[in-house]
Amino acid sequence: MSNIKNKIEKIRMNIHSINDDKYSNIFSNILSVLDDMSNEIDNMRERQDYLEESVQYMDEDITGLQDELFEEVSIEDLIEMEDEYIEVNCKNCNKPIFVEKESINNNKVIPCPFCNKEAM
Repeated sequence: MSNIKNKIEKIRMNIHSINDDKYSNIFSNILSVLDDMSNEIDNMRERQDYLEESVQYMDEDITGLQDELFEEVSIEDLIEMEDEYIEVNCKNCNKPIFVEKESINNNKVIPCPFCNKEAM
């Protein structure tokens, strides 16, 4: 971008050497447009850099979440979960729910997450 700004500055110097006011005004207006465009391109590059950095951070966050969500479960983990949970069907909506065995022993009422009524 500095190369472009250098070229614009050279044009500016050449415009100042033009003696005819008519042409000098035309070229000055063109130069003004070039300056505006150059500044806008600088702003766009800064925003682009910021967006790329933000997307990179979001990508890293999503990758971390995916790793946590889709982490492989070993057979030992499944057996352990099987020992801790029991599958029951809600007496109202008949949908299957998994309940900790301890919760069944400790709670009188276990609500169904589907129909919000007492499951057992």
